[in-house]
Amino acid sequence: MIDIQIFNLMKASFLNPEKLSSARSLSKKKIIVYLFILSFITAIPTWIQGNKLIDDFKRDGQKIAEQLPSFKIEQDKLKTEEKTESFIYQTDSIIFTFDPTGEQTPEDVKKNTIGTTIGLALLKDGFYLSAPGYPGNIPYSRMNGLTDTFFKDIVLGMERVNRLIYIFSFVLIWLVSFLIVVIYNLLYTVFANLVATFSRRSLRFSDNWKIVLFASTLPTVFFALLNSFQLTPYLQLEASLVITTYFYYLSIKKIPKEQIIKK
Repeated sequence: MIDIQIFNLMKASFLNPEKLSSARSLSKKKIIVYLFILSFITAIPTWIQGNKLIDDFKRDGQKIAEQLPSFKIEQDKLKTEEKTESFIYQTDSIIFTFDPTGEQTPEDVKKNTIGTTIGLALLKDGFYLSAPGYPGNIPYSRMNGLTDTFFKDIVLGMERVNRLIYIFSFVLIWLVSFLIVVIYNLLYTVFANLVATFSRRSLRFSDNWKIVLFASTLPTVFFALLNSFQLTPYLQLEASLVITTYFYYLSIKKIPKEQIIKK
C-alpha cells in the first residue's frame, strides 16, 4: 500500500500545490518509493507503443512470409528456384524488399523507410536492415546455405512470444524511466533553486528536490496519458518545466523570507 503521507502529497499535487512544501519532511526511502511510482507512470506509454510495434511486426511478418518465394543463399548470392521479379511489400510497420535481380541498393531501402517503419531487404548481395538509429548490412558470405524456410521460421516464431517477454520488457522500460525521471527532476530542481534564491527562501537543494518531485506529478501524469494515445505535444519537456516550477513557487510562498540586515 502507498504510505498515507505520500498519498496526501500526491493528491495535493493535483488539487492543492501550496501544501507540497511539507514534502521536505519525507525520508529518503519514501522519496525513492515515489520516484518508482512516477517512473512507473512514465513507462506505460513506451511499453504500450512497444507492444503495439511487436504485435504489428508479428501480423505484418506473417503476411510477408506468405509472399516470400522459394530461394537459397549460395556462393554469396540470393538465388531463387524459379525466375522471380523483384518486389517491395509495404505494411504499417515493415517495408520488405526482395530483390534477387540487383535492382535495389541499401541506399534505396533506407530512402524507402519512413518514420518508425522498419526496412528489411533481401538484396542480391546481402541482407540489409534499416531501423530508426540502427542501419545494418550483413553480407551473404555469413549466410550461405540458408533458405526461405529459415526466414519464415524466424518470422512465424514471433507468434510464440512468451508473456514473460512482455513482463521483462516492462521492467526494463521501468528502470530506464526511473533514470529519466531522476535526470528531469535534477533539471527542475536547478530552476527551483533559482526561484528560491530570487524569492529569498533559504532552502537546501535536497529540500527543493523533494518538493519538485511532487510538483512534477501533474505534468508527468498528464503527458503520460497523452503519450499513451500516441499524442506527443510540441515542447513537452519545456511545458513540464514551466508547470513544475510554477507549482514549486506556489508551494514555497508561505515559507518565511530571509531577513536582509541593512548596515
